[in-house]
Amino acid sequence: MLLFISGRHYVGGDYISYLKLFDKSKVNDFGGFPKLQGLNYIIQFVHALNLNYFFFNFLCALAFLAGIFNFLKISNERLFIFILLIPTMIYVVGMGYTRQSVSIGFLCFAIYYWSENMNMKKYIFFILSVFIHISSIIFIFLLFFKSYEKIKFSKLFLLTIFTTSFLFLFYYLYFNNFDNLSSAIGLDYRIVKNSPLKYLKFLAHIVPCLVFLIFIKRFNKDKKLYPLYFFFLLAIVSVIILMLVFKQLAEESSYVDVIADRVLLPFLLIEALIFVRLYSLIDLEYKFLFKLLIIFYFGLMLFAWLEFADNSFAWQPYRSIFLEW
Repeated sequence: MLLFISGRHYVGGDYISYLKLFDKSKVNDFGGFPKLQGLNYIIQFVHALNLNYFFFNFLCALAFLAGIFNFLKISNERLFIFILLIPTMIYVVGMGYTRQSVSIGFLCFAIYYWSENMNMKKYIFFILSVFIHISSIIFIFLLFFKSYEKIKFSKLFLLTIFTTSFLFLFYYLYFNNFDNLSSAIGLDYRIVKNSPLKYLKFLAHIVPCLVFLIFIKRFNKDKKLYPLYFFFLLAIVSVIILMLVFKQLAEESSYVDVIADRVLLPFLLIEALIFVRLYSLIDLEYKFLFKLLIIFYFGLMLFAWLEFADNSFAWQPYRSIFLEW
């Protein structure tokens, strides 16, 4: 899997843009709006070793996959979760969004250490994740809870007010407008225009939210991860509502859709976790068929994306650098 991701040759939506950045980059030669782009340090590290672009992709894929495999430790159905992550998280994100994939890798470490109540480590990896890609900052809300902690609505209300105020303040002080925010997330006009199925993507995030709400009493029995599930529901609903509100207020409303989509990408991890948990909760005679149905659902998301997304051509056909030598 590591060689499959890092060995891709002109595959992925941002392959060429990062190749150009890698080739022209010198010491602090990155220009433009400050992106909190910690990935720059990885580029400089690879240059310091006189290595090529393949080794840059190799290090990024290594951070991404190491985080994914640590995330799998929070469940007993590790293979099942990994299979569900292959279509969207591994194939689309891992091979198409280099900077965010590294950020998600560090975020996976933070979530795992959160589940084990290792406070210092979870803070370190959360900061690293945000330093690589700003979208991970939404997970700051989860850091105020511990695994096994019972959700108290008084604390939930106060933290919601605090984190929402903090995020808005951070936006106005650091970004001030959507152009700067989109630059920090790594968007450009061409990408922003491509969103013919943007609402279908958000519908895919709503489905696991409905699953959680329908079976909330059973999910509540999973004391260790219940705060994670609850945060997932709160974050998904909040982001979608804010997206609809800002679309009415922002002049460049197309930016809002893609920004919301990028913010929600890490939640694919928790969505896979919710469906795997649903499989263990449902008492059916033919559970194996139910498992196949879940796998089909995640595969269907990849099929719809490959079939209808305007920029999906960048992911296909797959080409390997090992076959180019």
